[in-house]
Amino acid sequence: MHPSVGMKDIMEAILITKGPVSTHRAVKCTKQSLRYLLTPQFVDAAKELEKANLGTIISLLTGRGGRGRVLKVFLKKPPEEVEQALSVHPELCNIDTYRERYAQGSSKAISFQLRAKLVAMKLVSHEHFM
Repeated sequence: MHPSVGMKDIMEAILITKGPVSTHRAVKCTKQSLRYLLTPQFVDAAKELEKANLGTIISLLTGRGGRGRVLKVFLKKPPEEVEQALSVHPELCNIDTYRERYAQGSSKAISFQLRAKLVAMKLVSHEHFM
């Protein structure tokens, strides 16, 4: 990982990823300095955000047959549910920025297979991937 990137940077990047879904790959696309973000740092940051009541980290099995792998996904809470939590952690993200980014279509870095699985499980709606 880039030496100037800290846990706060990763947490902030997860929150400003477009749409309600963040993955390791989608977060890497948000900031040049996070390009070399490793999966363990993403998971650690997502767990901290979960403790702060800003979302939920889940494990999803992706792939076909015996070649599946577990992918960690951070599901952000809707803006109206995080206003209180963000008021406690204003250094992470401004509520207006959060609201704006949450409403945008999710990152193209999130695979079609993962999108279909999230929609089928009713964790997010189809329009977030338009």
